Amino acid sequence: MASTTRQTTAARKRAAAKPVNGTADDLDFEPLRIEADDEVVEERVTLFYIGERPYTIPKVMPPGVALQFMREARDHGRDIATAPLLSRVLGEDAYEALEQSRALTEDQMEWIVDKVLDLALGRKKQGGKAK
Repeated sequence: MASTTRQTTAARKRAAAKPVNGTADDLDFEPLRIEADDEVVEERVTLFYIGERPYTIPKVMPPGVALQFMREARDHGRDIATAPLLSRVLGEDAYEALEQSRALTEDQMEWIVDKVLDLALGRKKQGGKAK
């Protein structure tokens, strides 16, 4: 007769109920509470003008912006990830205004993209204006 080891149902439940690293009371941290989005006031600053109309971006970039960009860059490459980043940071109106602007130069577009990337990823660079 073959020897088999069988756990009773009660023994399996007791084994499954034990936390891996002791009890929940043994943890050395409290859960982090993040405010709901509707409780966060977003201050915005002007990034560029088209004619006399200002277009703004968040003064402080939420970390989720960088996380989204990094995921998109990992999945599709940096160049492809830049469009959703610009759309999210600038907003659809500003993004479409840039798309439709016949006066926008390549240097200006590069400056806008670089500035948004720098701010979104927390890179510090000297300011200045595009040519």
